Amino acid sequence: MPDSLKDSIHFVFVRTQFASNLGSSVRIMKNMGFRNLILIQPECEVGMEARSYAMKGADILESALFLPSLEAAAERLGVLIGTTARYQGRKESLIDCRTLSEDLLPRLRNFSVGIVFGSETNGLKKEELPFCQWLVEIPTHPGYPVLNLAQSAAIVSYELNLSFRNDSNRESRKLAPPEQVDLLLEKTGAVLEEIRSSERLSVEKALYRLGKIARRAQLDRDDVKMLHGLLKEISRSGRD
Repeated sequence: MPDSLKDSIHFVFVRTQFASNLGSSVRIMKNMGFRNLILIQPECEVGMEARSYAMKGADILESALFLPSLEAAAERLGVLIGTTARYQGRKESLIDCRTLSEDLLPRLRNFSVGIVFGSETNGLKKEELPFCQWLVEIPTHPGYPVLNLAQSAAIVSYELNLSFRNDSNRESRKLAPPEQVDLLLEKTGAVLEEIRSSERLSVEKALYRLGKIARRAQLDRDDVKMLHGLLKEISRSGRD
């Protein structure tokens, strides 16, 4: 995933209260190579103080897009991903930063993606959460889970930048794209169902662990091809 595709990533700041936080967040965007900024109802002045904290990222502030609501951002972008440090709702759409960068982002390369940060005091409102298809949790110590806006932006932008760097390495080393690994795991699940002789084997749990192993191993195309052949032999042996 070349750096040019970073243009598909938009940082969306909602009701930012402090110019220092805004500027510092924009500076880290610049550090990590992101430049698309959307501001929704900022409560601070987007002026000299913010630009001074942004340093060489001041150009990002000057080209920022102002929108009236998160709903307007959802209409403009294909996908919104909210950030949170404390979330008590349903967990199906809640992921951590590493999952965002390693698993989710590669699947969204054909979309315009907004990474949404709420206000420093209250985060995102309940009525805004449905506009986010996923929520990203930054793991923190439970004794003090709330991060400064600029700290959150730094952690998320670092993880995203790492994902782009890893994807560039994947292309240069001819690593298997995520969809090929997913297909391999799907085939593995089918073969496990075929040969399973005991209910003690949970195919779902096995696939979860194998998925983590496969992504850590960074399989190349030849690895995937060989494993497909091995699964074919295992399947054939199980039928004999």
